Amino acid sequence: MSNEKSYNLSDDQLLETYGDVAATFNKALVIFNAISITNKEVFLRNIRTGHDGPGQWEGKPFPENSIIPSIIKTGVPVTKIVPKEVYGSEFKSTTVPIPNKEGNIIGTLTLSLSLENQNNLQKAIEEISSSAEELSASTDEISFSAVCLSNNVAEALSETQEIVQLITQTNRILDFINHVASNSRLLGLNAAIEAARAGESGRGFAVVADEIRKMAENSSKSVSDTKKIISSINTMVDHLLNKIQELSDVALTQAAATQEVAACLQNLESNSQVVQNIALVI
Repeated sequence: MSNEKSYNLSDDQLLETYGDVAATFNKALVIFNAISITNKEVFLRNIRTGHDGPGQWEGKPFPENSIIPSIIKTGVPVTKIVPKEVYGSEFKSTTVPIPNKEGNIIGTLTLSLSLENQNNLQKAIEEISSSAEELSASTDEISFSAVCLSNNVAEALSETQEIVQLITQTNRILDFINHVASNSRLLGLNAAIEAARAGESGRGFAVVADEIRKMAENSSKSVSDTKKIISSINTMVDHLLNKIQELSDVALTQAAATQEVAACLQNLESNSQVVQNIALVI
């Protein structure tokens, strides 16, 4: 029944009905919008968010360079970005033809959505994406530095372990020298005993035996002092090994954490691109 009544409307009444519906639809949209109804010559309704009275274009001819004449002629809907130079502000509009009951095009309906919020959103997304790219690049550098640090620490750890091995070898040499000194001291003692037995003829040999004992004692004392020094060095190297190992663990943890941050930033950058694509569609 309602369909039959709508088909009984004249062209002017049909366009007026479209205008009334457009006014209600305008209030239902939560973002700034404008809805225009035209006949084949002028704007009949120009409804904008926040404006209850007649729009500034009502009763005025639509610009010849607008898309309205083409849509009236072809009947093909058009969606485009209208620069602010045309009507004073940039917006995204979709214009569709309005046919009468015979199917003849008698006017157009244009829904225009302000691009201010979209542009602000896109700008914010671009800034976030740019910051994410810069931060990602910095994170990559930090990650690379952390890996280099870890490698250097591992190399230092290996070289320190080699030093420990050299200290161990040095201790073995000192043990050998100490053993030789002990034997030399024993030989010197035996030589002194034999020299005493030989009496006057063994006096010169006794002097040599005494020097051998002194050399053996001095060598033994030097070995003992050297061992104390090496023992102190060994203690310090052990402490250094522990510190290097701790540093190596920290470097590895830092490298792993940095890689995780880099992955999160890449995900953020990817999501920013998705949101940016959505913003272009709104």
